[in-house]
Amino acid sequence: MPTYTPEELRSQHPKVFTKEYYKWMEYGVYDDWADYIKEDFESQMQVYGIKVNRFYWDISYSQGDGASFEGHVSVYRWMEANPQYIERYPALYLACKSDGSYMTVRSHGSRANYMHTDMTEYLNETQPEGVFAMLDEDAWIELVVTQWDEAGLEGEMKSTCERFMQDFYDRLRDEYEHLTSEESFIESCECNGITFEIEGEECEV
Repeated sequence: MPTYTPEELRSQHPKVFTKEYYKWMEYGVYDDWADYIKEDFESQMQVYGIKVNRFYWDISYSQGDGASFEGHVSVYRWMEANPQYIERYPALYLACKSDGSYMTVRSHGSRANYMHTDMTEYLNETQPEGVFAMLDEDAWIELVVTQWDEAGLEGEMKSTCERFMQDFYDRLRDEYEHLTSEESFIESCECNGITFEIEGEECEV
């Protein structure tokens, strides 16, 4: 009885190939298939002061598809990754670095991140420093709060998070499509020395 490689099966007996491919698909991808992508994005996001506690995603090819995360964004570290904001708002940078201000990020599913900051309450507790050390406390607080209002950092940090999550989802989707492709099935068969025999309409490994 003749045997067929996966490629030969696909070209000569496409219906049988499809049957075997879907049987292989029932086992799904390995559990840790996304780990290296998560680690890569955690490292990239750290540069922008983003600490990830947990990722969420859904790849079901529907409107609910997407990716999100829970964690927080360090304001001063985000500003260091975007130094134009330090140049424009130096008092705000010093205050945020002094008190460790951050934006909380919570997930409401795979497509939405909820951002929350209550910065002015904490910035009011900072003290003049650096080139602003000679300011009195009231003038310092007024300056810092004014720079916070003008900078619009909450929206900018949110945009950074959303950009990362779109890129993260795209990487996940591309990897998942590769791992579940016919080419991966063929590669898996070849690596394990699997060939196929045809008996009527049945296929045996």
